[in-house]
Amino acid sequence: MKKWDLKKTEKIDKNELEYDINAPIRTLSAGEIVRQAREQEELYRFSDNAFPDDVDSRGKDAILKVRHLSLGFLSHGKKTHVIRDVSIDVFQGETLAIVGESGSGKSVFTKTFTGMLDSNGFIDGGSIEFGGKDLAKLKTEKDWLGIRGKRISTIFQDPMTSLNPLLTIGFQITEVLRLHRGMDKKTAKAEAIELLRRVRIPEAEKRFNDFPYQYSGGMRQRVVIAIALACNPEILICDEPTTALDVTVQAQIIKLIKDLQREYKWTVIFITHDLGVVANIADRVAVMYGGQIVEYGTAEDVFYNPAHPYTWALLSSLPQLGSKEDPLVYIRGNPPSFIEEIIGDSFAPRNEYSLKIDFILDPPMFKISDTHFAKTWLLDKRAPAVEPPKIIQNLRQRMQESADELKRELKVGEAK
Repeated sequence: MKKWDLKKTEKIDKNELEYDINAPIRTLSAGEIVRQAREQEELYRFSDNAFPDDVDSRGKDAILKVRHLSLGFLSHGKKTHVIRDVSIDVFQGETLAIVGESGSGKSVFTKTFTGMLDSNGFIDGGSIEFGGKDLAKLKTEKDWLGIRGKRISTIFQDPMTSLNPLLTIGFQITEVLRLHRGMDKKTAKAEAIELLRRVRIPEAEKRFNDFPYQYSGGMRQRVVIAIALACNPEILICDEPTTALDVTVQAQIIKLIKDLQREYKWTVIFITHDLGVVANIADRVAVMYGGQIVEYGTAEDVFYNPAHPYTWALLSSLPQLGSKEDPLVYIRGNPPSFIEEIIGDSFAPRNEYSLKIDFILDPPMFKISDTHFAKTWLLDKRAPAVEPPKIIQNLRQRMQESADELKRELKVGEAK
């Protein structure tokens, strides 16, 4: 069997594709190419349904199951699809980190779990199974009342978009308690003050009647966490909750979320573009690009045995791996536009390891281990052997060396 060659240019002679399709490739539509290619079992290491059904749950139940979800938006009379056939399981009590650049589809994907798509958004395929219901089929605010906030809560990136600047902090917490838990005004106030203490707001009783502008950014984010905590949800979605905060406050908020998760047994979905944050919080990682999950595995899998070129690029861009001698690594180009149909692997135009087939056919999910899967043709048996970038080889050691160097520099600074 002839091996494929790496593509060095976007120009491609489609007659040279090295899998067998009887009809001339130039006469086939993209859809027909995919249909015929999928009839050939040799292109697949396992069936379409293997991921995520074959993922090792490590003895835990899936609290939320997404299957073949597709969604998009209607703009100027044209449909634009931004989430394309996504399937994943979220396991009870774990933290799933969803990572990727801005525009990869992370936030819009998880908005479907709480019915918060924009008015021009639509789900046109797939299912979201949670608590015996298919959330993809819920339509009205009444349908969502028992889910949003009560069983699945969200912490957003900017707390000022979640807090009303004209209402006191105490009122905004008690409102949730009275609506979802049926408390009277006095009981709700006592519970709200206790929640403020739980999220480590100093002098909680005195700060109860303050307005959001009287709180710092980190304290406002703690209030948003308190509001999420008020209903004791089963799933907490953290949508880049530390991006707008400085590094010290970031660490405090992450520690707070982890501590509360242990206490309340939450399942956490943590959305971020910062892989450095992921290393400290995640049990499993889903890497998103172009509206698809392109790699999935345990944190150990994705950090120390990454398989997708996009994951390689994200890890290579970590500032912690930079050195004084070498320039910082960055990913060239831009994420794909969803205005036009994406054909082939959406990362192919930016991928220095791309194959000819990447520009024609979207790869399947290949199984690397019981916990680790990646969506790249480089895992096909006919693909050339490719080494990850040198900067992420021995990543564990390099991260430790970077941390040690930072500690030395801090000591030198303190000595001066």
